[in-house]
Amino acid sequence: MEKQIYSDYSRLTFEEFQKFSTPCELHDIASRCLYEIKQWIVESDLCSEATALMIFWNACPADFLNYSWNKKTGNDIDVFNIIRTVINNFEKGFYLKTDIKYDPSEVISKTKFIPEVVLQASKGEEPYIYIDKEEVHSWFGDYLVSKINRCDTTIELYNIAVSLKHREINVYEKILEHPLCDKAIALIIYWLLDKYSNSSLYATDWLIIKPVLEKIVHKLENNEYKEILAYDPNKEVKPIKWKIPDYMFKKIG
Repeated sequence: MEKQIYSDYSRLTFEEFQKFSTPCELHDIASRCLYEIKQWIVESDLCSEATALMIFWNACPADFLNYSWNKKTGNDIDVFNIIRTVINNFEKGFYLKTDIKYDPSEVISKTKFIPEVVLQASKGEEPYIYIDKEEVHSWFGDYLVSKINRCDTTIELYNIAVSLKHREINVYEKILEHPLCDKAIALIIYWLLDKYSNSSLYATDWLIIKPVLEKIVHKLENNEYKEILAYDPNKEVKPIKWKIPDYMFKKIG
């Protein structure tokens, strides 16, 4: 194919794409094209292992670990399709082994993975619910804060935490600051705020939510929470729907 330069490849048609004839050409455009074209690349029998791996890590796969592997619709589904295609094709040995090199270590070092500590279960007593969640939902402002402050047992604090549906971040901080807050409650709050932080409705709150999440992680890593009640995020929240295969972390060439 005669050499052709595209500023962003946004107007590259599939017919024009099919004129590329070497793995090097595909690798050359892979980091400078739209996701639709990247999908064509990772499905091409001219795609090298290095090119597929580069596209995979540039797609920020760690951001999609909470997606169901069978997810068909929703935000960023085009990106997730690329991630699935690359993994499936690597498993099949589909990609070409070439002289093209790629080392994902730099991208991996900057990737935000879910902290392992927030996936570890609290092994206390099985909790029980005795406060109706609709009642908790009806509490607001100073009244809600007073209900939190007046909790005299961990199970009471748990009943409030597990039913919270509130935008004001200070409410979650009040629970975390309570002397009866245990590991189970801290995990509940972490995953509630994580869910909110991934919602477009709460996007503007991320700068407030982020330090709260970091503080929870820090205290969990330092074993500052007692394990009074049981809570397993892998069962209750199921935050990890799939795992990035080990071979995706290795450099090519």
